[in-house]
Amino acid sequence: MQGGEVDSVRIITLLDDYAGFETSFYAQHGLALLLEVCSGGKCRRILLDAGQDAAPILHNMEILGIGPGSIDAVFLSHCHYDHTGGLVGVLSAIGREIPVIAHPAVFRDNYTFKPFLRNIGVTLENSQEAVKAAGGQLFLTGEPFAIMPGVFSTGEVPRRIDFEDQGIGTYNLEDGHITPDPLRDDMSLVVNVTGRGLVILSGCGHAGIINIVNHAREITGIQKVAVVMGGFHLIGASEERIGKTAAALDRDIGRVIPGHCTGLAAYSEFSRTLGDRFDSLHVGKIVSVP
Repeated sequence: MQGGEVDSVRIITLLDDYAGFETSFYAQHGLALLLEVCSGGKCRRILLDAGQDAAPILHNMEILGIGPGSIDAVFLSHCHYDHTGGLVGVLSAIGREIPVIAHPAVFRDNYTFKPFLRNIGVTLENSQEAVKAAGGQLFLTGEPFAIMPGVFSTGEVPRRIDFEDQGIGTYNLEDGHITPDPLRDDMSLVVNVTGRGLVILSGCGHAGIINIVNHAREITGIQKVAVVMGGFHLIGASEERIGKTAAALDRDIGRVIPGHCTGLAAYSEFSRTLGDRFDSLHVGKIVSVP
């Protein structure tokens, strides 16, 4: 896989479950992170996920003075509606053709039975045809690859850590058979910043945040991790799993900045274990490396 590094990355939280204190930002269950990656005096903007609706993302971008047309690519971490629902709306606001990077299985129906049968995958409004009509150039692969020198998709993440759950109780419908879904389409972004190491960005972290960190190190050959940030999906996780996750993140990782689906119990344990290396996401939060 092509290597490389970047001079800096700035991550702007455009959408999260919580908004910053005393702001006019809109919050909504979901996630959207805007990466501004700079190298050699040139910068590119990559949108990681598109929340469940475009309206709050575009509202927050307006407050931040960021034009939608400045986005160069969209990366979808997985299929769920709270990460893909705003896709066509954002693409329409961008107003030109750009790559939309995702796993080949991202457009499948994905079902839950809680509290009643429903599809929580990509909505009809964001079908492949609708995405293409709005200017999305679909680039669907489950393999790790470099989007640009120094910026990588993890591709599918191997599930090797024994305490990280396999799936979250959702299902696929395959040839009339209901099958448990391990969410193999869960992918993350990795940025290698000169002299600082890796910045690892997860959407929900369904593959397990420790699996994701280990895989990012493996595909890049870089062990130093400056930041791990995004959804860790520990909401409702056992006390044992949260404790083991906190302990694993306490080894050789700089800053840990979870949000969205991570949950308050995990926040509490991370704060206790990691001290001032822990922080939480909210709309409007900006993290810069270096």
